[in-house]
Amino acid sequence: FTSLLGVLIAGASDLPGSVIGPDGPESSPEPEVRDAQRPGSGQGVHDPHFGAGLGLAEGGRRTLRHTYGTEDRDLNLRLLALARSAHDLRSLDADRLGGLPVAVWHGLLMEDHLDLAPFRQPSSDRWRSGSGLPLGPLAAVQLYTTNANPLVEGKGHSPLCRHAHERAVVADDDLITVADLMAARTDFDWCSKCGGYAIRRLIDSQLAYYRAAHRLHDIKRRLDGTSGTPDTDISTVITHLAELAAWQPVDEQQWCSSDSWQWQGTIRGLRRKAERSHAVTGPGEPAS
Repeated sequence: FTSLLGVLIAGASDLPGSVIGPDGPESSPEPEVRDAQRPGSGQGVHDPHFGAGLGLAEGGRRTLRHTYGTEDRDLNLRLLALARSAHDLRSLDADRLGGLPVAVWHGLLMEDHLDLAPFRQPSSDRWRSGSGLPLGPLAAVQLYTTNANPLVEGKGHSPLCRHAHERAVVADDDLITVADLMAARTDFDWCSKCGGYAIRRLIDSQLAYYRAAHRLHDIKRRLDGTSGTPDTDISTVITHLAELAAWQPVDEQQWCSSDSWQWQGTIRGLRRKAERSHAVTGPGEPAS
């Protein structure tokens, strides 16, 4: 149906197969790839598959994993493609008659939490000290919870949490962002089982920056001697820093000038530190 304004109304079954992807998310990654996909604090951050479990492709696989009827697989992938276009997932209220299947919600949201260590400020706590990197494209990443207000009775739960009856996102859930989560407020009352919220899956530009930030944070920890990884090859570190200095976001609109300046400033500082270490140890020698 086309309205006077020229708006086309279409259902999931009307979508072309191309919206799902050329091959579809049928295949599961190999075990070593799955390990690299986990949002851990540093191990494997230089692996090209690091963090892939946080992205859209894994969302398609999760939807299929939670779809039990063979005839529903194609439909759920099409519903997932449609739902991803919603700016606010609360507009897809699962309490409405004929709401999205739970399998689709598992494709839209992830139960894993982001490792935000690269974006915390440096501190004397070697385990929690960050690199002070800008949030950049990650600032607007959405988090959905049953309660983000500590003044309202009841803990915050992920819409996928069993304590919330796995009812998916509804209209009266709260929506906050990663920037809100990283603000000075520390009195959120989160469920200890689910962590309190579910995160909307990262789009490609967000995932690319998440990976780059973790690579840079790992280099900083190695140069500071807090990574627990001995015998850092300074030549390799300098090469990685050059790669990160040349890195550009997929969508430059999500990368403001202050973010770029802060990113490049961090790299310049680490490069100076690496070059001093390189001069002391000599080319090709590990720094201990």
